[in-house]
Amino acid sequence: MAIIDERNRYVALDLNNGEVTEAIIEAIELDNENVVVTRLPEKIKVEVLNKLVINRETVEDCLDGNWQTKDLQIVVQSYYGFLGDWDEDHIILQWDSV
Repeated sequence: MAIIDERNRYVALDLNNGEVTEAIIEAIELDNENVVVTRLPEKIKVEVLNKLVINRETVEDCLDGNWQTKDLQIVVQSYYGFLGDWDEDHIILQWDSV
């Protein structure tokens, strides 16, 4: 886990490669600042400082089709941070102190 200082840490998702994943990454980049995407042969790591938000509507726009937040489970290998909120409209991954 990368720690910038006592108040700033990265939250992240490790995702499988694929079309849906690319739409999720595009949506994350649109809805969050300073997104770091690292592409590895076995996964794609998406990191954001302190708080990562995934909005269903943005993913659907990027995918050009329907997407449900529960479908994130299909492409996630792992994550770090806490799931601050998860409903049918958005997912928030953050640290408690944020």
